[in-house]
Amino acid sequence: MNINATLFGQTIAFVIFVAICWKYVWPPIIAAMAEREKRIADGLEAAKKADDSLEEAQLAFDKELNKAKVEASELIDKANQRASQIVSDAKNKAQDEAEKILSSASKTIENETNNAKEELKSQMSEIIIDTTQKILDQEISPEKHDDLLKKAAAEL
Repeated sequence: MNINATLFGQTIAFVIFVAICWKYVWPPIIAAMAEREKRIADGLEAAKKADDSLEEAQLAFDKELNKAKVEASELIDKANQRASQIVSDAKNKAQDEAEKILSSASKTIENETNNAKEELKSQMSEIIIDTTQKILDQEISPEKHDDLLKKAAAEL
């Protein structure tokens, strides 16, 4: 291998080329790579923050959902209790009303029975008087009639 002027010229040209590249080409490339690396790191960090935020949001959502479920359950329980109370109150009112109706019916029946007994007594006394008049063939006065009724009532 011969070392000649071409080789020296090429070496000098190469060194000058490398120096120019080192001074003017390499720094913008390094800067662009650094900027891109920084953007990628920022993007990864933002993605990590977004994941963390999403996880926090999911936890908050789950917490609120559980809270809403508990509140809904409490409302349903209160509504069921209120419904039971309303049914119970209605049942008690119905029982009270039934007792009033039975009491009223009982009093009405008792009054009707007493009226019927009184009417029967009066009819019975008239029948007895008529029969007695026919038997004795004489008329009994109302005073005698009252006396007879009092005696009959005393015997019963």
